[in-house]
Amino acid sequence: MFTMLFYLIVIAALVVWVESPVSIPINPLNKRKDSALELEDWLKKFHWGNRQGLEKQGALPAYKFYTEVVEVILNLARKMGGSYQDSLLFLREGLVSDRQFEKRLREASLGTWLQMGLMVALTWSFILGSLMITEMKLPLGKLLLIAAWQGLGLVCLPVIVKYFRIKFFGDIGKLWKMLYVLNSLGKVPLSRSEALTLAGIRELSEIKQKSLSHIVEKLRATCERILKVGGSYEQEVRNLMEELRFQEKWHFELFEKRLTVIKLGILSLFLLPSYLMFIFLLLGDLMAVL
Repeated sequence: MFTMLFYLIVIAALVVWVESPVSIPINPLNKRKDSALELEDWLKKFHWGNRQGLEKQGALPAYKFYTEVVEVILNLARKMGGSYQDSLLFLREGLVSDRQFEKRLREASLGTWLQMGLMVALTWSFILGSLMITEMKLPLGKLLLIAAWQGLGLVCLPVIVKYFRIKFFGDIGKLWKMLYVLNSLGKVPLSRSEALTLAGIRELSEIKQKSLSHIVEKLRATCERILKVGGSYEQEVRNLMEELRFQEKWHFELFEKRLTVIKLGILSLFLLPSYLMFIFLLLGDLMAVL
């Protein structure tokens, strides 16, 4: 009974860990959702006429690339003047969409945790119930071995989830940053080369994901065009944003499918074998008694 209670407490702690608004660096499922909300509130309250707000550097809540884009806009305002309220409003709309997307990711990951926790709880309910009914006493070391094997599976889960999260969404984040910066600088009196430098276009070569190659090539072609002949690029950037949003949704579906495979893998390698291990141990002791 104590072991089952311990596992239930561990699973409850995992749920709190995943959903906690406090940023915990070792938690790969927590993407600073509290900071995202703080940044959104800052954008809501920010008044462009209040120039004093522009002098406070490093005071913004840090959330993904959004804070960096805001800093780029504020730095340009300090150096060149002008109003970039429309750019901040567009960035805020993107931040709201990102928070909704992160919520879906957390819900999918949390669902995986809960299913794993339920399987662990059912396994130990069966183990403890069987021991009580048969009045058999397995050595504590064997029970700890079963618990350790299950614990290893639960430890592997966040590592695997983090790997697939980076694989599916890491390059997408880089593209979002470039596109948002370019969109914000579309009407700024900067040379095109400076705008592309601020957007970090040189990092395009680091994006290797094949599913994003068509967006990368279109963005590269747009950058080459504006460097050669100039002109506006805002509509092209907006179109690329729509394409990237579609790709992000498709990647989320792939991520959900990978979560299903991960669950089956952990069930097959860690939870089911621990259950079978107990059955063999119990049968072995019963045969010895008989």
